[in-house]
Amino acid sequence: MQKVKYAYYFNKDLGKPIISRIKPEAFVVKDSSLSDMDAPFYQWLKKNNFQHAWYKGHYDSCPWVFINITHKLYAYGMPGIEIIKPIGDHAITIDEFMQIYKIYDKYMGLNTLEFEEDKVRREQEE
Repeated sequence: MQKVKYAYYFNKDLGKPIISRIKPEAFVVKDSSLSDMDAPFYQWLKKNNFQHAWYKGHYDSCPWVFINITHKLYAYGMPGIEIIKPIGDHAITIDEFMQIYKIYDKYMGLNTLEFEEDKVRREQEE
């Protein structure tokens, strides 16, 4: 088999990578409590309408979970399998994820480049 010279996201004509060609990514949250399928964090995900989105189940030996905030999807970790590319190529803690989610939740329902004050201003002008 012939080796590919450029990564799939690299545009050789432009001589640089193209962000829209990069695979989707998700946060990888790791915590020893996640070895338990009934861990409070898994309950929190379900309560906040995250949907299990993988065809394999939970492994007690894998205390991590892949989470896509944008689409509210998660998948239990699997031994030796990188289900989806981890954001930042590293796991984060539950507390770190909760900080990120709080920021994401703050902007839910707003347009991509809109902040709360923009929305208030727009509504006052209408």
